[in-house]
Amino acid sequence: MDNKEIFLYKPQKKDNDAIKVWFSFPCNYNIGMSALGYLHLFRLMDENPKTDVERIFTDTELSRHNLKDVDVFGFSFSFELDFLNIFKILQKYNIPLKSKDRDDSYPLIFAGGPVLSVNPEPFSDFFDFILVGDGEVMMNEAMNFIQNSKGKKTKAEILEGLASIEGVYVPSLYNFEYDKDGAVSSVFPNIPVKKRVMTDMRCVFTPIITENTMFSNNCLIELYRGCPNRCAFCLSSYLNLPPRYPSFEEIKGIIDLALANTNKIGLLGALVSAHPQFDKICDYILEKKKEKDFEVSISSLRADKLNAKTVKMLSECHQRSSTIALEAGSQRLRQFINKNLSDDQIAASIKTASENGLKALKIYAMIGLPEEEDKDIENMVTLVKNLQKENKDISLTLSTSSFVPKAQTPFQWYGREDEKTLESRNNYLKKHLHMAGIKYRPTSIKWDEIQAIISRGDRRLSDLLIKVYEYKASLGSWHRAYKELSEAESIPPLEFYSKRKIPFEETLPWDLVENTISKQQLVDELKRLQNLLYTSSGK
Repeated sequence: MDNKEIFLYKPQKKDNDAIKVWFSFPCNYNIGMSALGYLHLFRLMDENPKTDVERIFTDTELSRHNLKDVDVFGFSFSFELDFLNIFKILQKYNIPLKSKDRDDSYPLIFAGGPVLSVNPEPFSDFFDFILVGDGEVMMNEAMNFIQNSKGKKTKAEILEGLASIEGVYVPSLYNFEYDKDGAVSSVFPNIPVKKRVMTDMRCVFTPIITENTMFSNNCLIELYRGCPNRCAFCLSSYLNLPPRYPSFEEIKGIIDLALANTNKIGLLGALVSAHPQFDKICDYILEKKKEKDFEVSISSLRADKLNAKTVKMLSECHQRSSTIALEAGSQRLRQFINKNLSDDQIAASIKTASENGLKALKIYAMIGLPEEEDKDIENMVTLVKNLQKENKDISLTLSTSSFVPKAQTPFQWYGREDEKTLESRNNYLKKHLHMAGIKYRPTSIKWDEIQAIISRGDRRLSDLLIKVYEYKASLGSWHRAYKELSEAESIPPLEFYSKRKIPFEETLPWDLVENTISKQQLVDELKRLQNLLYTSSGK
């Protein structure tokens, strides 16, 4: 696709009867070629002799295959708003957006990724099938089934067969009904889709190196999947249960392979330092540094795991900044969200970073968390100001987002705070941090609201998503589209999805996904955290 690409694997020669697959990351080449999960799945198909796969991006102009010859068209779906570019790509090739409007002359359209693995329902009308869970353990199984069925079965028969593969969800085989209050009243058939999990964790790395990406010439290496700490709001923690990691020996081999082809590596994971041999990994990188000069970056660090060895490794490998997650402004609220991190541990980590060569730290936190009070925001200001005062050689930036309830987490039952309160919190932080000379970077509260609508949505949103796309996807288009549709269709108010506190006993749209942790376990965990909060506060 680009003559400046370096392949760290050998593409497999294709069988004469291999199916033709378009596999898309719904963004431009520069961003798509930085997406580790997408590239890993592309590599697996490229190594499969039964799949002749081609990458497709929003700026793809020429392709090896004509649409009429394509058997399967897949999408990597990472974020709620990815649907906008998926629609754009489908329309570019004159493919109807809804599955029911596509006959057998169109390729099978599928998708997978974290958003769809926890709640596929808002997007279920658009895909013929959806991969729920770790794509690497079912992608080739699904593709091989399609290849073996080509010319022998109809589209409907192929979809019925795909539905028998663990982790494959075929939305057209399910029917939802809703009660007068808008909640799900029944799902037929009552057969859950079991999320597929890769138990034998192998080291995932960037298989194609190119300078034309966000992370130019960088080989990303996944050290850890999931997180052992299980913050109650965190999708990554609960999506990727149980936490897994590749062996130290395999990681060493991938580092060697990467450094033979580039001078940049990035260590990825929700909590890379949770790898039981992380110190040995740092030691190995420092040893390799004696042989060759190269850069190392780490996505983020947990404050209580930040030690001098890690910072030294980053500093010697040219990384001068990093990110730590504070999440909440007070120890009281951090305990409630299961972020067991004290003010003293946070202060010690900043001091370690400052004393060992880091020049800048981004501190990430959330506002509008369940049970948040004014004093939690006040404590956040006090804490960050004290951290900057005590560490003058390091530049601190506080970045915040507003709480978005995520399906399949203990906080999925909580709704969002009202916009007026969230704006007040933002203004307070901006004012008091600015006075102290500390940069403050909040996300858009209005766009966070849109994420929440989709996150807890159902298939009644499908027409709304299409209208929003047609109206150019501005913030105003959501209310315009809703107003237009609500007059003709039975669709709940948007606040029904984003702001409502959901009763434990209510059937949820995403209950059809059988996760590695049960709904009752999520209820029990939330009740445990609530009991901790109320006991400590005397409520």
